[in-house]
Amino acid sequence: MSRTLALKLLPAAAIAAVVRNGERLEIERAMRIPLPTGGDGTARGKAIREALATWKLGRMATVLAAPRSDLTIQNLELPPMPADDLPELVHLQAERDIQLSEDGEGFDFLPLAGDEDHPYRVLGAGLSATQWKTLKATCDASELKVGRIVPEPLGWVELGRNALTERQADALGVFSAIIERQAVVWASRGDALQLIRTVWLPADDNAAADAAALGNELRRTLLSLAQSPDAGAPPRCYYLGDNADEIAGELGATISKPVQATTLAKLVRIDPSFDLAGAGVSLVELAPMAALAAAAGAGKAAPIDLLHPRRRPPAPSKMRTYVLAGAAAVAGVAMIGWQAYQNVQAPLALAATADAERKALEPVLESYKADETKAAAIGEWLGQSTNLLTELDHLSGRLRPEPLASEKFAADQDLVLTRLNVINRQVSFTAAAKSNDAIQPAERRLREGNYRVDRGVVEPKAEGMPGFNVTVFETVERVAPATTTTTTNTAEPPAAAAPAENAPAPAAAKPADAGEVKKPEPAKAEVEQAEQPTEAEKPAAADEPAKSPEPAKASAPVESTEPAAGATP
Repeated sequence: MSRTLALKLLPAAAIAAVVRNGERLEIERAMRIPLPTGGDGTARGKAIREALATWKLGRMATVLAAPRSDLTIQNLELPPMPADDLPELVHLQAERDIQLSEDGEGFDFLPLAGDEDHPYRVLGAGLSATQWKTLKATCDASELKVGRIVPEPLGWVELGRNALTERQADALGVFSAIIERQAVVWASRGDALQLIRTVWLPADDNAAADAAALGNELRRTLLSLAQSPDAGAPPRCYYLGDNADEIAGELGATISKPVQATTLAKLVRIDPSFDLAGAGVSLVELAPMAALAAAAGAGKAAPIDLLHPRRRPPAPSKMRTYVLAGAAAVAGVAMIGWQAYQNVQAPLALAATADAERKALEPVLESYKADETKAAAIGEWLGQSTNLLTELDHLSGRLRPEPLASEKFAADQDLVLTRLNVINRQVSFTAAAKSNDAIQPAERRLREGNYRVDRGVVEPKAEGMPGFNVTVFETVERVAPATTTTTTNTAEPPAAAAPAENAPAPAAAKPADAGEVKKPEPAKAEVEQAEQPTEAEKPAAADEPAKSPEPAKASAPVESTEPAAGATP
C-alpha cells in the first residue's frame, strides 16, 4: 500500500491531500492552502512548503492536477502516418494556438483513434509558456517531488473505471460528472479513452438547467459514438457525483435512456480521523485529484502528462553495433593470439614430454652403461682372433680360385701351402710356386678379398715339391672393407695397377676334393692400395743367402706342415 501526495493549484489557493491506494481509494488528510495572487511562482511555492511542513512528507511522490480552467484543449484530426511521426505533427499543429515552451514541456496529447492506415483523432492539452514557467517555479520552490502533471478531468476517467464492475469493465460506457459550474463527459472502453468533453454550465446555480445542459451533451455524445465505424451495442450511461440519484433521474428523462448513478462516497473513502468539512474542502474537489494520485501510486501510466510529453523516439543507437563489432574484433585478436600461442607451445610441449621420457629412462640408461662396457670388451677380445675354419675357407678361395678339374685352372699360377701359422688375426704361410709369375696374381686376389698382404722372403727352391721351383713367405691379415675411394697411384707400371673402381673380384672356387659347402663371400671392396713390385719378386740370385721368416709375436701358433686342402703334395 503506497501513499501519494495530490496537489491542485488554483489562482488563490492550493488543495493538497495524502492518498493511500489499496482495495479502495482512501484520503488520509487534506487541506486548503492560501496562496498569494500574481505570477510569482516562487512565493506560491514557499507558501505550499511552509503549509505542508507539519505533515512531514519527506520525499513522497507528488501528482499535480492541472485545473481545466488553466488548460488549452485541442481536438485534432490528422491524416494517417507512422506513429513515430505523430508527436512532431501534433506539436506543429498545437503551436498555432498555444505558445509552447522551448523544450516542448507543458503540452501533451492522447491519440483517441487512428493508425498508419486510418486518420488520427488526437486530444491535446497544454499550458502556455508563461503559465508553464510559473508552474515550474512553484514546484521548485515547494521542494516537492513532482512526478507527473496531469489534467484534472482525466481524474474523473479514473473514477469511472473504479465505478464499473468486472462484467462492465470491457463494455463501452458514457460517463458524466458536474464540477462546480462545469461538467465532464467522456466515453471509454476498458482502459481506452475514446473521447472526453468539458461543458460549461449556466452561471446561475439551477439544478434543472444544469441537468438539461448536461443531457443535451450526453445525447450528442451518444449520436457521435453511434456513427463511429466500430460502433457496437448501445453504451451504458453513468453519472458520478453528489446527489447522483436525483441528477441521474433527470438525465435519463432528458435522453430517454437509463442512467446509472454512483455517489463519490462509494468510490472514495475518507479517513475517520479526518474532518473534511473542517479542512474547507469538498469531496467533489478531492475525488479526481485523489484518483490521479492513486493511479500513480499503483504504477499506471498517465494518459496525458505535461511534465513528460510524448516525443519522437530517439534514433536507434549504434552503440550496440559498435560494441558487437569491438567484441568481434577482440575475439578475433584473442583467437589469433591463442593460435599463435598454441603454435609456439606445441613444440615446447613435445620437447617437455620427450625430456620427461628421457629423465624417466635415465636410470635404465645408467644400468645399460655397464653392459655396454662389457660388450665393448667382449667385442675387442673377439676381434683379436679369427675363426680358423672360416679363415681357411676364405683364404683357399683367394689362393686357388678355380678347382683342379676346371678348364680355367691355371696350373702355371698355382700355389701350394707348405706351412701355415695363425696368430690372432694374422696369418703367415709358406707357399710353393712354379715360378715368380704366380706370386703377384695370388697377392692381387688376396687384396681383392680384403687382405692386407706383406710379402716376405722369396727363395728359388721348393724342397719336397716336385715341379715347384720357388718358395715364398707371406703374412696376410683380413681387414674391414674400405668405405671410401682412394686415389690410385698413377706412377706405377700398368701391369701392377689396381683393378678398376668397384670391380667385383672373381668368385673363388672350392677345390674338387673338398667336402665342405662353400660359404658366401663378403662383398668385395675397392683395392685400398695398388700393388707395387718389390725386390723380392725378382728372381733371387743363386749366391744370395736365404732369409728366414720373422718370429711370431704372440702365443704359440697353430702350425700345419700338411699342404692346404686341395693342394698337390
